[in-house]
Amino acid sequence: MAPEKSGLALPIVVVGTVDLNRLLREIKKVQASLQAQLLRSEGHVPQALPKLSQILDEFVQLNKLDLLQVADQKRAIRFLEDVRDHAPKIHVSFSADPSPQFMSKLTFWFRNNIHPTILITVGLQPGIGAGCVVRTANKYFDLSLSKSFQDSRELLVQQLQVSEVVA
Repeated sequence: MAPEKSGLALPIVVVGTVDLNRLLREIKKVQASLQAQLLRSEGHVPQALPKLSQILDEFVQLNKLDLLQVADQKRAIRFLEDVRDHAPKIHVSFSADPSPQFMSKLTFWFRNNIHPTILITVGLQPGIGAGCVVRTANKYFDLSLSKSFQDSRELLVQQLQVSEVVA
């Protein structure tokens, strides 16, 4: 099943594969904990969940899941595994670490305009100056100031020579 057809969505705080795998591990841990409680209580269904992380809590609230229900647990795990295996992945390099607010806006934009389950990996390339470099499996976009200067080198040299003549 394609991740986007499951009816579930990723919260904005899940940016890349690392976040996704952390979320998947935590749901499986909750599932194991509830199963252990069920066995210890001789068949009585557990009434409370263990403490959830912020990322799992946002995922549960966004998708209106009840993790006490085995069906919801399995549905969430299946969705996250499908996303891990089939979602488009993109790599974006910056000259410095982007802020969490910026990454939230970037993730929001990519999920609304490119694909609802896209996963973003952030890299650092200090030499690019400003801007970014975007890579997918088969495309490369250099949107950096460094590349812009390289592309405009002849124009810049001409302008410098004109200013020397005028001065």
